Amino acid sequence: MIALRNITFLSIFLILSQTIVSEVIVWKEISLENFEDDTFSQNNVRTKLEKDTPLPDLSLSQNFTAPIPSSKQALVIRVPKKSNFPFGIYFPKPILLEGFVKEIRIPVYSSQSIGNLTLIVENQDYEVRQLPITSLNYRGWKTCIIPIARAFDQNDRIFLQGSNVRLIGFFYLPNENNASSQEVLLAIDDITAIVRDKYRPLRDKSILLED
Repeated sequence: MIALRNITFLSIFLILSQTIVSEVIVWKEISLENFEDDTFSQNNVRTKLEKDTPLPDLSLSQNFTAPIPSSKQALVIRVPKKSNFPFGIYFPKPILLEGFVKEIRIPVYSSQSIGNLTLIVENQDYEVRQLPITSLNYRGWKTCIIPIARAFDQNDRIFLQGSNVRLIGFFYLPNENNASSQEVLLAIDDITAIVRDKYRPLRDKSILLED
């Protein structure tokens, strides 16, 4: 009887172990943007303020990068005190999210400006949303994690046709308590995503939607 019970427990343990391992293997980290191939300039900055409003300075730096092994270049945004207003920074081309995305990871440098940074995302229905990245009330580099899995529907409307969720850019919103004389420095480094294949073998073949 004891031997039978032990065999039963062992069988359950092996099944659970295989399930856990399979889930771990499914997810992988991929690169979305490393700021090495694209060119950024003031043309990538947009604001709803007057046309002649001074814009933040954008540059690509090899000397100011996040403390991660793969980083060779980062996007640096210097916001002079006369330009410290809400603005968006847009990618030269939208970044398509392939597969089912669990989360996006973005190293962000802040000079403790007390503002907020959000990610501009367009879903498959062409609805544009802003997902919070981080409050900028810190100094130094921090890897920010943006949950995507439940932010919006990623299921294809037509089987095996991409849903084309797109990353559009970033939006900076200064805090009203920022000192008027304060210059803000931000930097954004290698953007990655945790993804898996959109369609995986299912135990129940009648289930077609992602869980």
